[in-house]
Amino acid sequence: MYSHFNISKRSGKVRVISAPDYRLKMLQQKIALILSGLYNPRNPVHGFVPDRSVRSNAEAHLRRRFILNVDIKNFFLAITEARVRGLLESIGIDTDVAETIARICTNNGCLPQGAPSSPVISNMICFRLDKSLMVFSKEHRLLYTRYADDITLSSFQPPTALFEGDRPDSGKLHSEKLSGELLSILGNNGFDLNPEKIHYADKNSRRMVTGIKINEGLNVDRRYVRNIRSALFKVESTGVVATQAELTARFGRPCKIQAHIQGKISWVGFVKGQSDPVFRGLAKRYNACFPANPVKVQPNQAEILDRAVWVLETENDTGTAFFLKGVGLVTAAHCVNGASSIEVFHPAKTANTFKVDVKHICTHRDLALISHSIPTTDYFELEDFAGLPVTGADTIAAGFPSYGPGDRLNIRPGTVSSLAVKHAVNLIEVTQKLSQGMSGGPLLTQDHAVMGVIHKGGPDEPRDFAVTLTELKKWVKTLP
Repeated sequence: MYSHFNISKRSGKVRVISAPDYRLKMLQQKIALILSGLYNPRNPVHGFVPDRSVRSNAEAHLRRRFILNVDIKNFFLAITEARVRGLLESIGIDTDVAETIARICTNNGCLPQGAPSSPVISNMICFRLDKSLMVFSKEHRLLYTRYADDITLSSFQPPTALFEGDRPDSGKLHSEKLSGELLSILGNNGFDLNPEKIHYADKNSRRMVTGIKINEGLNVDRRYVRNIRSALFKVESTGVVATQAELTARFGRPCKIQAHIQGKISWVGFVKGQSDPVFRGLAKRYNACFPANPVKVQPNQAEILDRAVWVLETENDTGTAFFLKGVGLVTAAHCVNGASSIEVFHPAKTANTFKVDVKHICTHRDLALISHSIPTTDYFELEDFAGLPVTGADTIAAGFPSYGPGDRLNIRPGTVSSLAVKHAVNLIEVTQKLSQGMSGGPLLTQDHAVMGVIHKGGPDEPRDFAVTLTELKKWVKTLP
């Protein structure tokens, strides 16, 4: 028998793959590529689709108050060779060709899990199922998504259409509790539900979609994070070797503690984002334990900006403050002047507020520096603009106008309309409206470099101004 030889670059070992197995996989990959060009996924489909994932699947249901999760039983095994052949014939492929492709892409009469062609074929098979569930959802004001065999239906109001009789309590359900219409849709499309994986959650319970918590923002379960912290503490206190030996004894087989913890922390970063303080705190501890294999913290520009700009609150009003590299926490003087109590918080977690104090203030320039004890893992710092502002340059203003619960960072694009000097202070006039509450926030270039501190503006002001960064730098140089 002819064979394909694969030489490992790491070990130099030769792995032999029988020719039929190797050629079969290559054929399946080519078939998958061709079929992908013929398949246009519907919006609710998030599994095996480019630029979609379990995260995008969960994000679709974010903050919905009622969630039903069901799982298709033996998903790939339920897609038989005959169904694959019928699918291919229905899209115009010759019967003999369809029969050959179906034979290549199935094993023991059904789709094998892990074959390169199985994902796209399973999605194509589910095309009619997706359509039926979309119609059902639209009729009953539900939202439907599917990630492979995981089906999620959610709503803002109690979803009575999903159940027979009274709405059940949160938790695992028996299939008899489900709507006959819903069960019929699945049955008519050749699928059965897994009775062990039917779960309902209401507004008073923990709501999970494909392993991600969606009650407020996208999150992971607290126990998941606790387990990571526990493992890190074990490594920190007893060392890698001792922890490795303990796990090996517990599970009866070798366990790579470094890869295990790294994978879990990477999942937290994937779900919560690279700017999230929990992820950054875990990554910092992990990197101290395993410096040779660090978890990379690489937030994008939007994530850095989001975590660098915070809400500032006094007993009278709210404003904006931001972290500037080499300077600290900056705001406008009129936001804090005369305030007896000042707090800052990030809108992602409003309950986590920090009491702060005015470290330095210049009412003439309308600038203030804030002293704080916020952990470094909770925020990012913005870079300053090395150049000088010019008329016509594009700008971004960031802040929290008229902040209220649920608001996130407001981004307003515009341009520099003029450079002015008022009372010997250099100002930047911009075209965007700098509303009340944005004062103290950063005025940025398109590359998110700080060029000024928002001073005043809004609908009641004829002009909108920011104090230039050069004024801030000049003032900081005079401070003790």
